[in-house]
Amino acid sequence: MATSVNTFTARRERLTELLMQVVAFMAALAFALGVGSLIILGYHDSPIAVYSAVVKFSFGSLDGFSRMLVIATPLIFSALAVSVCYKAAMFNIGVEGQYLVAMAVATIAAAHFGFLGVLQFPVVLVFAMIGGMGYAAIPAVLKVKTGAHEVVTTIMLNGVAVSLVAWALRGPLKFTDASGAFNVNLRSDLFPNSAMAPNLGHLLGVGTDVPLNLLLPIGIGCSALVWFLLKRTRLGYEARAVGSSPGSARAGGISIGAVQIKVFLISGALAGLVGMQQILGLNNYLPLNYEAGLGFTGIAVAFLGQNNPFGIIAAAIMWAVLSRGQDAILIETSVPVEIIIILQAILILTVVIAFQVAKRQIARRRLRLAGVQDQDFDDADEEAA
Repeated sequence: MATSVNTFTARRERLTELLMQVVAFMAALAFALGVGSLIILGYHDSPIAVYSAVVKFSFGSLDGFSRMLVIATPLIFSALAVSVCYKAAMFNIGVEGQYLVAMAVATIAAAHFGFLGVLQFPVVLVFAMIGGMGYAAIPAVLKVKTGAHEVVTTIMLNGVAVSLVAWALRGPLKFTDASGAFNVNLRSDLFPNSAMAPNLGHLLGVGTDVPLNLLLPIGIGCSALVWFLLKRTRLGYEARAVGSSPGSARAGGISIGAVQIKVFLISGALAGLVGMQQILGLNNYLPLNYEAGLGFTGIAVAFLGQNNPFGIIAAAIMWAVLSRGQDAILIETSVPVEIIIILQAILILTVVIAFQVAKRQIARRRLRLAGVQDQDFDDADEEAA
């Protein structure tokens, strides 16, 4: 009987804490929208009209909804890569460089392994993860062996990655077949269809015009795997222990260096999937004018999702909605498009503050309940005596 009561109480407390976090997020969102409304009013436009245009561009049609999900897909991988390291008290700013190198490594398999047929696409993903892991291993080993801070080393390696990709596209990865064109932008050879991510646009009735593909469910699956890793495995426990208290973790027999390297490699593998939307979904080649900045955006999305694997999915979708909203503002309103950047900044700031306040309230509530329970046990002992 006592076990059932304790289980019910624990579930009720978890539900209460979840509700407090939801309230914190809604309060942060309301504050950000309120500040944005004041700015919009300063431009003599209607906040309702502006926000309606932003929402309509992502949810007003299946085409817009699909394109929004396409934008969110690489952000899920990027934010997961950041969050995994953050759980172990490390800050992987090198996701940017890791996914650039991964695109180049994946291009090797995508351009030259056509003989694999239907197996080529998963093999390309494996090559991408290996490329990201290999490049992430450099700052990981430097941190463990020399004490070099990962923020410094990853920032420097981001610049090196840009040069490596540029060298590869001018050398070993440069196109050998111009496909009959006299003027071809610097890029790799075209990939066969077997290397491309299977399109899922038909599921939403938008066809192949929208590059919604298998990478989205893969990203959602990775979120579930990261949650399982952090919550249900020994490595996840050790990573959280190292992140919470390195001294206590070391005293408990945990090898901090080994945990940091393993976590960094997992982060690199996730980072390696960030650029796959570009070369296996949007294009069928690696261009020199690839989209940069996804690694840094992933940091913002990770903070917005509070480094929770499932919160990251929601945060990536929210970020994608705002990104789509830039087109809506340009087309349907007179407000400068920079209002979206302001909203993103305010939202991140307010969400971080609101969740910190909520976490402190939850911690105080736990301590208060623990104190009440201890008092009840003391009273019961006195009555028994």
